[in-house]
Amino acid sequence: MCLALYLAAPQELPVIAWDETKPAFHVIRLPKNADGVRKHFSFDYVYYAGSQQGCSCAFNYEHEYDSIVELKNYLRNALICVDQVEMFACQTGTEEQVKKPAVVVSPEGIALPEFFFKDGQHLIIRTAKEAERVTEAEKCLQRVTQTVPFPKKGRAALFTAKHPILNPLYAG
Repeated sequence: MCLALYLAAPQELPVIAWDETKPAFHVIRLPKNADGVRKHFSFDYVYYAGSQQGCSCAFNYEHEYDSIVELKNYLRNALICVDQVEMFACQTGTEEQVKKPAVVVSPEGIALPEFFFKDGQHLIIRTAKEAERVTEAEKCLQRVTQTVPFPKKGRAALFTAKHPILNPLYAG
């Protein structure tokens, strides 16, 4: 099975037609009746993004070639006009599946050699600055919501232990 990569935006994005005589990166508008894919997006303008192979597989396996660079550049240009682009990746024919929780990433992030589109993956594409801000907020939230273990002495030790900040600086 091949990878299928779909994207959506709050307004129309440029279409790059598929040409069998000159296979290359392409972005085509999805038909209105493609409800299995459209249900994954909050935006009305939905597209299929493919590589020179016709499918989307090259975006995962040919990071050193043009396809992923062209996808990155396409998304960067789209983000000039819109705040974010949503993406959904799946195996061809499994568009009806439940999507996984969204991952926020930048166009540059998807072009990294270690990045791979995963089956059922939902992505929110934002500019690098926006993606970093969300990532930092998520890290902060993780730190705040992390459980802190109590000392073995028990809860009473929390009240009797001297904290270095509570010691007087001047004893006079």
